[in-house]
Amino acid sequence: QPSRAWIPTEPGETRDISLDWLAERLEEPLRTHDISLRRDTEVPEDIGQSELVIVAAHGGLLPGEHFFRRVSDDVNLAIYPETLAAAVQGSGVVVLFICSGGRVDSHPQAETTVGLIKQLFNQGCSTVIASPWPLNVKVPPAWLPVFLDRWSKGDDVGQATFAANYEIARSLGGNPVDFLAMNVFGDPFRTKH
Repeated sequence: QPSRAWIPTEPGETRDISLDWLAERLEEPLRTHDISLRRDTEVPEDIGQSELVIVAAHGGLLPGEHFFRRVSDDVNLAIYPETLAAAVQGSGVVVLFICSGGRVDSHPQAETTVGLIKQLFNQGCSTVIASPWPLNVKVPPAWLPVFLDRWSKGDDVGQATFAANYEIARSLGGNPVDFLAMNVFGDPFRTKH
């Protein structure tokens, strides 16, 4: 199973440049580990059933800061969490550089949880790494190379995430909001096949 990455970037005068900036800084570590980067403005149809999927986008909450609501780019893209989850269905490890993408909330009327994480598990993903709160744009470029290097050398997801989080603490000044952002959900013992 190949590994894939998707960062929706789109030209336009009304956009900010954070996703472009991020895509440029992640290109080299992705290329080093033979991970193809798609920059389509729509969810690519071929990113499911992958060993590793990396997605960077904006995340949005419902008004009142309750419940994860959408994934978006800098201009026009806005999709429901269910749409992204269906696109990456059956993938082993999903890394989300999406603000609040790792947020898990109690369902308001049932004994269960809601959020993008739950949607990904419902679509057969084994492990998700994501931030439950807004993510500093400087975290992914420092975090991903360490994670990919450790995972490719045989560390399990938990070990690789710990090493990458430690690098964030070392290189970005030790703010817990940054170095504790990327959390492992699901199977922390999954290794690269």
